Amino acid sequence: MLKRGLWGLVLLLGLALASPAQDLFNEASRLLSSYYGGFAQLRIEELRQKYQQELEKACAQEATCPTQKAHPVIQALVAEVGDRHTRFFTPEEYAEIQRRLSGGQSSRPQLGVQLQVVPGLAGLVVVEVLSESPAEEAGLRRGDRILAINGEPLPEAESERLAFLRERVGELPLSLTIERAQRRLEVVVQPRVISLRQLPSLVLRPDGVAVLRIPSFSGYQQVGPRIHELVRQAQAGGAWGMVVDLRNNGGGLLSECLVGAGAFVEETYRRLEDNLRPSEQGYKNGYYYFRSGGQERPQYLVQPARWTGPVVVLVNERTASCAEFFTFDLQEGRKIPVIGQPTAGVGNTTTIFLRLFDGSGLQVTTAKAQRRDGSYYQDRVIPDLSLAEDWGALAEGRDLLLEKAVELLAKMAGRF
Repeated sequence: MLKRGLWGLVLLLGLALASPAQDLFNEASRLLSSYYGGFAQLRIEELRQKYQQELEKACAQEATCPTQKAHPVIQALVAEVGDRHTRFFTPEEYAEIQRRLSGGQSSRPQLGVQLQVVPGLAGLVVVEVLSESPAEEAGLRRGDRILAINGEPLPEAESERLAFLRERVGELPLSLTIERAQRRLEVVVQPRVISLRQLPSLVLRPDGVAVLRIPSFSGYQQVGPRIHELVRQAQAGGAWGMVVDLRNNGGGLLSECLVGAGAFVEETYRRLEDNLRPSEQGYKNGYYYFRSGGQERPQYLVQPARWTGPVVVLVNERTASCAEFFTFDLQEGRKIPVIGQPTAGVGNTTTIFLRLFDGSGLQVTTAKAQRRDGSYYQDRVIPDLSLAEDWGALAEGRDLLLEKAVELLAKMAGRF
């Protein structure tokens, strides 16, 4: 009887090991245990045991349990870690985020806009127009409100509007009825597959203020150097003040925010404390460096610029990660004022992306960020002037945060 019981145990274990869902669960648990280095208390063994039971329930009716059955279980396990920078992605989600991080092509035709539903207002408000996109080429602007597509009004139900637009974006041109500062216009947009790379851009206003928009820090050796290039353009154009707009910037590569911030402060530095070995990264005098284990690893040079005039930074609740690092450097390095809302709250850690064998993936917090003196950064940026986005005003052609930034710049420069 004992022998038969042991064979039964071996058989059950063999089936579990043969299950793709079990293999995926094991891989995710192992990687989380190996790489996690954030502030949360991991309790990986406790979580593994708890969610192993959930996986067994999900696979109870499956002869060979597919990986899809493990996805919600792994997602729940990762969520219970309680770290907003540690997440699970399905294969479709992981492929999309990798395209965005690498600046690849969109998976389907797009307009190249970010949209916002504003309670009490019909349609969708454009809050971002991607560079080199069909929307930019058609002349769409931040603050435009899309009211109808091919003559068909957007639904009254706020929850249905984005889906309504998404269903109509294909390969055929779209005629958009928009309202811009209380004027009705017709704009024809030709959707297409677009580059997801979002590089910084510069607008030189007639009043002499340069607006440096940084939508993302993704793009190794692209974003940081471009910030320096745009600062030089602002100086050559005679700008006397600058607004750095980091609203909705979800972060990117640490190298790029360190290099980019170096266009405004003398030096930037981060010490990353993980559970393997600490590393140091920084920027000084046009040089980005990375040191680990006493050795310096690949780095790059930029043609350095330095903006020494008045600066104001704009942030909101979607400003995250590397964009928070960038803002900390300007706040601490030059006491540059920040306007907006408290940021996302992941500005004191770094992460990596790990692909699982079925194409799904993990984003895992790997290290805590420290200053030279060993102190940790706070998790979020607290603005010097708290001011929420006013989408209704934006739909009327007024960006109140930008207006307040320009007003503050004028006071800083003595231009009343």
